[in-house]
Amino acid sequence: MQKNNLPAIGMVFGVFDGLHPGHRFFLREASLRCQKLIVVVALPEVVEKIKKRIPRHTYQERVAAIASFGDFLIIPSDKETGSWKVFDRHKPDIVFLGYDQLALGQALQEISMPHAFIGSHYPEKYKSGLLNKISAS
Repeated sequence: MQKNNLPAIGMVFGVFDGLHPGHRFFLREASLRCQKLIVVVALPEVVEKIKKRIPRHTYQERVAAIASFGDFLIIPSDKETGSWKVFDRHKPDIVFLGYDQLALGQALQEISMPHAFIGSHYPEKYKSGLLNKISAS
């Protein structure tokens, strides 16, 4: 597939706490829909604020797992949710969202940021919340 007719810069957001097949599917699909994909990885303090828990893996471990999977530009999230400084610095043409990132989709709609949802990949099996519960038991 030629990428020159696709949006130049795509962006995704996530915690990526244990890179599972659902994450890989999401990253692969997003990367196929743009010329360059920027992966914004949530900082631990942001995860704690949003999910009321700290990630199981360090920021560096999560970034290393993503880097080993594909050739992406991987950057840290903004420290303050809703500030969108990553948009000012990297100017994405589109943000790709996971099927369950509805609140993020609403926030992007409010600021008129183009975005598109990517379908799920066996969510009953590869959802982070489910996998985290299984590994905690």
